[in-house]
Amino acid sequence: MQKLSPSVYVYRPAGSSMASTTATTSQSPGPKLILAATWMGARDQHIAKYLAEYQTLYPSSPILLIRSEPWHFMRRRAASLELAHAAPVLGAIFPTVEPATCPPANVTSPTTPELLIHAFSNGGVGSLQTLRRALGPEAAALPPYTLLLDSAPGAFRYRDSFLAFTTGLNRPVLWLVSPVMHALCAWYWFWHVLIGRGRTGPLAVLAASLNDEGHRGREVRRAYVYSDVDKLVCWRDVEAHARDAQAKGFGVRSEMFEGSPHVAHARTDAERYWGIVKETWEGKSG
Repeated sequence: MQKLSPSVYVYRPAGSSMASTTATTSQSPGPKLILAATWMGARDQHIAKYLAEYQTLYPSSPILLIRSEPWHFMRRRAASLELAHAAPVLGAIFPTVEPATCPPANVTSPTTPELLIHAFSNGGVGSLQTLRRALGPEAAALPPYTLLLDSAPGAFRYRDSFLAFTTGLNRPVLWLVSPVMHALCAWYWFWHVLIGRGRTGPLAVLAASLNDEGHRGREVRRAYVYSDVDKLVCWRDVEAHARDAQAKGFGVRSEMFEGSPHVAHARTDAERYWGIVKETWEGKSG
């Protein structure tokens, strides 16, 4: 993949014009672009498995990769500058996408998607929100799209949030950073759970942004893929978000996997997982 910034990469299929993608192993035309927004701190070898599967499903579709790193949540302005490197790729494929110049979106949902968005965990949702801000008015900046939400969105839970920022750290590093992480989680709980009653804070803002009714002017349909044993994102939070989305008129599909860890549902049952991806893109029910 071509590196556009430390957090943005693009894959251009050989011989692709970056404007027309029809060859696919699926039964419908492939996406003009696949936007994969990874979970926080995702490793190369894990990301590569998802990209390889997309290359098999839609061999002529370009892939725009947006990585999420822990510091993105601390330095949002710097994160926005990095993710802004994705804008020229979107503009090359979808000429109507222009930063900060898009007209207000029609609230009527389109019927044919052009963009496939796959967001993993709260890190991926955060990257998607940052990208929308970089492009301009949130409801109008993207072409018609389908949305896959893998293990997201989650609400703040002390233990889950602590694990999200410390998972994968070796023991010596964990000992060093644990006091800081506990302090941050305690501060967040006090201000956004106790004082804000769960309606304030970055995670609440991320969840609310997904269900902004203005997005119905661009979002064709979405699917939630989650697990009953996820230690980082509680299934109750995902299902509550899905119910709110459905009440606001979004086309929603919810798929719970049994026994699969966080962002590991594809590894647990690959056939089912990628079947959901294809069916969501094609507008078919499982």
